[in-house]
Amino acid sequence: MRPKFILPLLLACSSIACAQDASVKNIAAINPPATALAPLRYLASDELMGRGIDRPEINIAAQYIADQFQSFGVKPVRGADGYFQEFDITRLIPGKTGEVHIGQLSFTLGKDFVQLRPVDVNMKIPLVYVGRVTEFDPASMDVHGKIILVDLGIAGDAPSIQKDYGELNKLCTALTKAGAVAIVARYNGRPAAWTNLLGHLHQAQVAHPNDAVLLNTFITDNTPEFQALLTKGYTTEAHIIVSGTLARTIHLKNVIGYVKGTDPKLNNQYILLTSHYDHLGVGKPTMEEGKLDSIFNGARDNASGTTAVIDAARYFAKYPPARSVLFITYTAEESGEIGSHYYAVHPIVPLQKIIYNLNIDNASYDDTSLISLVGLGRTTADEQVKKACAAYGMTVNGDPTGGQLFYASDNYPLAEKGVPAPTFSFGMRTFGPEIFKRYHQRSDEVGNMDLDYMMKFVDAYILAAQYIANDPQTATWAKGDELEKVGLELYGKQ
Repeated sequence: MRPKFILPLLLACSSIACAQDASVKNIAAINPPATALAPLRYLASDELMGRGIDRPEINIAAQYIADQFQSFGVKPVRGADGYFQEFDITRLIPGKTGEVHIGQLSFTLGKDFVQLRPVDVNMKIPLVYVGRVTEFDPASMDVHGKIILVDLGIAGDAPSIQKDYGELNKLCTALTKAGAVAIVARYNGRPAAWTNLLGHLHQAQVAHPNDAVLLNTFITDNTPEFQALLTKGYTTEAHIIVSGTLARTIHLKNVIGYVKGTDPKLNNQYILLTSHYDHLGVGKPTMEEGKLDSIFNGARDNASGTTAVIDAARYFAKYPPARSVLFITYTAEESGEIGSHYYAVHPIVPLQKIIYNLNIDNASYDDTSLISLVGLGRTTADEQVKKACAAYGMTVNGDPTGGQLFYASDNYPLAEKGVPAPTFSFGMRTFGPEIFKRYHQRSDEVGNMDLDYMMKFVDAYILAAQYIANDPQTATWAKGDELEKVGLELYGKQ
C-alpha cells in the first residue's frame, strides 16, 4: 500500500469506530439494566399467569406493551386500532372418541390418530394414496370427493419431516380448491416424535385463521402390512368418525407501532422487529426444582424477546435510524404462530415496504458467548449481525437443529411471503438437555437467568437492527436461497 493512502484509510476507520462507540454508549445510556430488564421482570411475573391466550392476563400484557410504546413516542400505525391489530380465533377441544378405518386397518383418536384441527366428523368415502406430500401435484389427478393419503418425511429424517409440515397447509389449500374432502397424513418416523406430535395436537388448539378448510388428520403406522398396501394409486374406502369436539371464540391482539426514519429517500422502507409475547399459561401443579409450581412464566420464551423489542423501541424513538422501524409483538405463537400468520395475510404496513425482519424467539441457552442466528447464511445482513454481536464480545452461529427452527417461529410466515426474516436467539450449541431444562418448563423464570448475558443480548439486537436500518444497501435473500425467487417477486424485481 502506498503511503499517501494510509492517512485517509485511518481516518475512515476512526470515523466508523467512533460511530460504533457512540451507538454502544447511547444504547447503554438509554437502556441501563434496571430500565431494560423491567419488562422482563413484569411479563414473566406470576402476576401475568404465564400469558396464556385463554386467560385475561394476556390482555394486561398487551396493554402493558402498548403503554410502553406510547410512553417512548412510538407512533401507532394507521389502520390499527390504536396500538393493536385485533382479530378472533376459535379455540377447539378435541373430541372424546374417534376412529379412522382404512380398508381393514383401524386407528384410534389420541393413540395412533389425531386431528390437526379438532372437528366432529362422520364420513365414509374413497381414499387414494399419492406418496410423499412434497412430491404430489393435485393437478395430476381427479381428487374431487376423495380423501388423499400422503406420507410425511422419511423415517427418522427429522428435518425433512419438519419441512413437510410446512408444505402440508399449501397442499390442503390446493386440494380444497380441487374439491377433495380430507387429507390423511401418515407419519412413519421415530415413535418418540409421534408421541410429541400427539401430545401437541391432542389437546385444546386454536383454529388457524389462515388454515384451509379441508379436514386434516394424522395417523402413524409403519407396519409391514400397511406398507405393503401403499403403492402409488392404491385406493380403498376410508371411514373417519370423531364426536364430542367443543369450540369457543377468543379475541386476540398483536401489538404494533413504528418510528419514522430520518432519511427522506429510505424512510418509506421498514425494518421490522418482532417477538411473541404469549406463553403457555397455567398447568397442573408440579414439583420443579424443589417447589410446587403451576405457572409457565416464560421468561426466556419469550418475555426476553418482547423485552428486547420494547428496549429497541425505547432506543429508536430517541435515536431514529435512516429507515423506519416497525415493532410488532405477536400473540398466540405457542398455538402455531397465529399472530404472525394473521399479520402476513392482513398486513397493516404492506409487506413490500418491509425490507427485513429481525425476529426474536428464545428457548434457552447453553453458551453465553454466543448468539444463534436462525437463518444464518440465508440473507445478506449476516455481517451486520456479526459486527453488532462482536461489539459485545459475542460470536454468531446458526440453527443448532440444522434448519428446523427457521420454519417453526414467527419469522417464517413473513419469510414465506418473501421478506428476509431470520430469528435472533440466545446462544445454543446444541438443541439438547441444557435447553430443554428450561424450554416450556415451569422453571423458566427470571430468577435463574444470566441477566448480564440478557443485557448483552438486548444491546446486540438493538445495534444489529441499527446497522441494518442505516445500511445504504438493502438486505435481501442470499443468492440461491430457496426463498430468493419469492422475495424478488414481492419487491417487484422479477
